[in-house]
Amino acid sequence: MRNTFLEKVIQLIIKAIVFLVALVFLVPVLLTILESFRNDGSISLTGYNQLFFNCFTFYRLFWNSVIYSALISVGAILISVPAAFAFKFARFKGKGILFVIYIILMMMPLQVMLLPNYIGLRDMGILYKPMAIILPLVFSPFAVVVTHQYMREIDSSIIESARLETNSAFKIILHCVVPQIKVCIAAVALFVYADMWNMVEQPMLYLDNDKLRTLSTFIVQADQYDASVMLPASVMFMVPVFLFYLLFHEELKQGLKL
Repeated sequence: MRNTFLEKVIQLIIKAIVFLVALVFLVPVLLTILESFRNDGSISLTGYNQLFFNCFTFYRLFWNSVIYSALISVGAILISVPAAFAFKFARFKGKGILFVIYIILMMMPLQVMLLPNYIGLRDMGILYKPMAIILPLVFSPFAVVVTHQYMREIDSSIIESARLETNSAFKIILHCVVPQIKVCIAAVALFVYADMWNMVEQPMLYLDNDKLRTLSTFIVQADQYDASVMLPASVMFMVPVFLFYLLFHEELKQGLKL
């Protein structure tokens, strides 16, 4: 009886802590939304009117973010699935060490890779072009590691049986692997999309044309635009990722169960 009561108390404390932590993250979002409807101390849509009808730079940068994030997400999936398949089922020397390197790269701060990427993009002749944003980011260590972890649940006998019918790794991946990891693919794609939607350093450093940059740089360069549009722009910046989460939160939870 005492153990049951103690367990209930512990669960209640944990729920209270989780609620408080969630509240800490939620309050700034709610304040941003509320303040976006205020102008000179009163409720007004002036900021949204200025943003949608007078700040046409917003539209260009918004669609740049959509296009970059979508292309990077698709590219990351096209690379991560075969790479994860190779880590799981292929046999080659150094596979374990190579996978550890992937994990290290996934944990490494972005700032560490900025200069090497800059030098590589410059030497390849694609610096200050859209490909400078897309190419490095499609090789996402996060996507490979998570897909590999999920792929570990696939029964190896299924792959061995498929190899009796064909030697094509592409066909095996397409017909035997992808149907079993569709939820994981959806979750990884959404996480990569959200991560790319928030990127700031890459477009600021690898692009020198403001017309090619992303919506996140619009928020960062607040001093260059009318102050009344910044809070509405911040709200609109949050909307796509928020909608994705509402629509696909079940897939996200199922896809990342390792």
